[in-house]
Amino acid sequence: MDVLLTWVGSRDPYWTNRRTGKANDPGPILSLLKHRKFDVVYLLFNLYSAHDDYRQRATQVQRYCQRYFPRVVVKQRPIDLVSVIDYQEIFRVANHECHAILREEGAGRDYYVYLSPGTPQMQTVWVLLVQSGLLPATMIDATPEDLLAPGKRPWRVVDLSLPTFPQVVNPGETARMLGILETQNANLAAENRRLKAELRLRDAGASAPVDGPIRPGFRLADYLRAQEQALYVQALEQAKNNAAEAARLLGVEPHTFRAGAARLGVRQRRRRPT
Repeated sequence: MDVLLTWVGSRDPYWTNRRTGKANDPGPILSLLKHRKFDVVYLLFNLYSAHDDYRQRATQVQRYCQRYFPRVVVKQRPIDLVSVIDYQEIFRVANHECHAILREEGAGRDYYVYLSPGTPQMQTVWVLLVQSGLLPATMIDATPEDLLAPGKRPWRVVDLSLPTFPQVVNPGETARMLGILETQNANLAAENRRLKAELRLRDAGASAPVDGPIRPGFRLADYLRAQEQALYVQALEQAKNNAAEAARLLGVEPHTFRAGAARLGVRQRRRRPT
């Protein structure tokens, strides 16, 4: 049984091909499925995007497959990404999701990952997962049909097992355990921030405007900051430390939430590598 894992990109299910002038050219996923049979297709897509609705794109791909490829089982896998160009974030969530899929599908499957859709960072992460052995899959890529040489098929296997090609090493069990400990430490730090936020809220007289008279020394600015900080902490806890989901809960944009969390000392703002 062949199982395909692919991101849903901005050209799925259709796109406007400026080379041909066609407004409804099949995107990478549908183009591949026209020429290569799979039994199961997993559509990974970014759940929250300020510029596009990738859930809708995934649903359109799924409906097309139900109509024209009824034997293909299509499953949607929403992914929480704050940034679609952050290598570390993409790697962590993709690695987690792929292992979940491997557990669900079980043994006796041949896995494939499709490099064409998604950001360059997403494509790179596929390579890292496969080359390190974390994801036992075959990489495939495709060429748009209008750029194909006569007689050539549009898809091809990407083989990087050359003797001279640099090898990507699996971090091993020790590194994975270290990652677990780091996560646990981050959870303890989050709990510590929550308790400190509650203490600041109490010290700022949080209960005064509701439950009793305003106490001497009350400062509105401190009170509002403490309330804001407590809400940020609560949103992160409810969203299981997912910044994009926490931003949605508070009704703000992800970049606004990240800046506010850094300003309030709730969460360190990520620095881009130099």
